[in-house]
Amino acid sequence: MKAKSVKEIEKLLSPISDAETIEVNLKQLLLVYRAIEDWRGFFHNPMHYPTVEDVSKYLGNRRSGMYAVMDHIYMKTFEQLLPSDIEDRLEELL
Repeated sequence: MKAKSVKEIEKLLSPISDAETIEVNLKQLLLVYRAIEDWRGFFHNPMHYPTVEDVSKYLGNRRSGMYAVMDHIYMKTFEQLLPSDIEDRLEELL
């Protein structure tokens, strides 16, 4: 599986107006920010993952590792942040 590019993701989201906003709790936003910062901090330097096992250990699973963090953000944090009509619109776009 290949990761989508920024352009591909932006194209999927093109029906969403730049003028639309939602209110975000600062602590929830910072959780997302710190998770991305941690992910970027790991992958920006190939010396952090010389083997596939190193990547696998970092990614982990639903109970530990970066996958657990991203799963929590997706299943818990975003559920609190995104109104149901937005979630429905996202589903339609994908």
